[in-house]
Amino acid sequence: MKPHVRRALDDWHTAWTGQQDAALVAFSTAFPGLGRMASPTGCCDPRMKVERPGEASGFVCFDDHGRATVDFKGIPQIALGRTLEALFGCDWFDEGPDGIGAAPPGTYSWDDDATYAEFEIQVEADAVASICMSYVTVDAAVLLLDELQTNLTGKSGEPG
Repeated sequence: MKPHVRRALDDWHTAWTGQQDAALVAFSTAFPGLGRMASPTGCCDPRMKVERPGEASGFVCFDDHGRATVDFKGIPQIALGRTLEALFGCDWFDEGPDGIGAAPPGTYSWDDDATYAEFEIQVEADAVASICMSYVTVDAAVLLLDELQTNLTGKSGEPG
């Protein structure tokens, strides 16, 4: 490879790594407790995990196409319901007019044909829920994480 081509490719790698690192900072700022996983992660690198018993456990990752996946389980149904209502309104996932917070046990999903994003919400009989948002923008993942943080703790993720 010609030296000037190698430099251009190296510059691209440096910029991409910076984008990945910035996404991780945004994720962990929006949802404290997320920590970077060491490679190999079993998924795309970079990947972060969280264990907050009674609130959420799972992971967030950033793929090679610049899209994010948020896969959390063990979320109080009412907190996830408030989060999704704030972001999407009610009845987005055909869960009923009162939203996920009042939905009966079941699986609720939606695929965005325009962006290829996929959403799946699982509501359990014990009022605990899970969410998997796949192939979403970093913006969408950060908005979800920030709103979920607010609804779990009753306060924003801001320090102080």
